[in-house]
Amino acid sequence: MPTELLTRDEHRASQTPTPTPVPTGEDELDAAARRQLERVRRLKLNVAAWVLGTILLTTLWVLNEWQANGAFERFGHEGDPGDWNPTLWAIAIGVWGLIVGIMALRVYFERPVAEAEVGREVGRLKPSLAARDAPTDAELWRFTRVRLERIRRLKFHVAAWVLGMIVLTPVWALIEWQDNGGFERLGNESQPGEWEPWILYIGGVWALVIAIFALRVYVDRPTRRGSGA
Repeated sequence: MPTELLTRDEHRASQTPTPTPVPTGEDELDAAARRQLERVRRLKLNVAAWVLGTILLTTLWVLNEWQANGAFERFGHEGDPGDWNPTLWAIAIGVWGLIVGIMALRVYFERPVAEAEVGREVGRLKPSLAARDAPTDAELWRFTRVRLERIRRLKFHVAAWVLGMIVLTPVWALIEWQDNGGFERLGNESQPGEWEPWILYIGGVWALVIAIFALRVYVDRPTRRGSGA
């Protein structure tokens, strides 16, 4: 066989793309572990930044209020001597802290799912599946892993909603107190003593989105691929 023909055949063979390996369960676990380590690293950086930022912003706020209104006597927004207004300081520290807190909740709730946990859930699901549409073991294992990840993500969203309302409610109260004085009633007219209930709109829409996500997690069931489900 001519040497030139062999060279062309070897050149064509070298250009043939190699198939991409299908990820195994161990590959998925390694990728999830790497993502978790990256989340932890980002969380530590953000916690350190929030602590330093809180110290700096508090110092600047104290210096500004001292210069504007003298020594502290009471919290207030009228600008009288001794009145220190905490609204802007509280909004900055509170919202920033909320973001860092949500990051911490994500690190806690979205940890990689252990194989033992998947195995226990597969054993629980198997007896409830119809034999006709029952998925293969590989499909059921993959579905169970995804479902457990979604359940953890749902718990994260619920915890983030609770934390968000705990932080945002005082922020809402401070803003309305500064704009309209002490609380007397809820309303949208911006009259003295009338607080606009926008915090209820935020909490309600946020809760509705979580409820839709929870419904999806609840109704999703494993079926054999290609069965039409």
